Amino acid sequence: NRLDTMSGRQYTAEEMSRIKLTPSEEQIVTVFQYTTDQPAHMLEAVLSMKFPYDKPCPYAGTQTIPINLAAQHQKHENLAVLANLAIQEGRPELLEAGDTKGRSPAFLAVCKGNPECLGVMAKAGANLRHACPVTWEINPNNGQGSLIDPEPRGFPVTHALNQTVLSFVTGTCCHCFKSGKSEGAGDMKTCARCGLAMYCSKECQRDNWAQHKKVCKRIKAGANLVTANSKIPEPVRNGMIGDFQPFEAEDDEDSALEEDDDPADYYDTSVVWEYYDAAAADWIGYPTRISRSIERLQELGSPRYMYKPGNKKAEGKEERGLSTNPPSFVSTNHIYYSDMIDRQIYTGAGRRVRRRVVGP
Repeated sequence: NRLDTMSGRQYTAEEMSRIKLTPSEEQIVTVFQYTTDQPAHMLEAVLSMKFPYDKPCPYAGTQTIPINLAAQHQKHENLAVLANLAIQEGRPELLEAGDTKGRSPAFLAVCKGNPECLGVMAKAGANLRHACPVTWEINPNNGQGSLIDPEPRGFPVTHALNQTVLSFVTGTCCHCFKSGKSEGAGDMKTCARCGLAMYCSKECQRDNWAQHKKVCKRIKAGANLVTANSKIPEPVRNGMIGDFQPFEAEDDEDSALEEDDDPADYYDTSVVWEYYDAAAADWIGYPTRISRSIERLQELGSPRYMYKPGNKKAEGKEERGLSTNPPSFVSTNHIYYSDMIDRQIYTGAGRRVRRRVVGP
């Protein structure tokens, strides 16, 4: 029945015998059904009759609403119908509607490797700062698939989406990661087709095309479906407090060293790891202990380094099934060496990282 499909659970015959949908609840269920099972023009038809599109499915036990369900099922045309309506009715908060784990439609678009859905959400003005998933979804079936760690070579479309989103929200070159004239690059230019990827030079754009072409036209195709906005709104790069936890004093302390030890005897002190702060528009060094740990894990051949600012005991510990209320003893950040991204796994935020050699 329809409730089974919309809620993602199976109802027993006894449960169904007790469920009596009101006329307004019937309308809500119809919108859910049309979101996943019908073409866009049919969804538009029921919405034109003022059927509610901002309510969770009755008896489903979750707060998921149709716009998130459209992203889950990768129905980019239906996603555009719902996004256009939200914009027209002055409901931008609906663009961030989360699923049971708080994942927004834009986050799901990248997680599932769907450029068209990302184009829809970008043109609608969704917050792409929180669209950098720590795990990628493969072989989705009825809205769900298997989750894997980021693997650029095996999943080039998802990788290209991650890099494109990060370029857009941080204002860094999609190829060389430079951020403009301060690093000897030229004026940053945005890809004329997709409107998201940024480049510091024609050479970088040309050299990155092999990667970016996997998503560029498809992002544009999704964006073209959003007619309520004339162009993709500019990202907000200031006021990014909350995307990442601040570092604390203990992150600079290396308990492995004695007070009189010379760090140069144990570490290559000419190597520093840095992250790009989009609000400050500058590269900032990680605290000493964190930087040394990043370098050490890379030397050991690990695919990632996991940490939590201010909590050394959480280092290396993770929660595979992400929750909305994570325990205090697990890492909040995963740095993947394969794509040089530091991901805050509970906010969906991402920032670029780099390894730099200093000194003579």
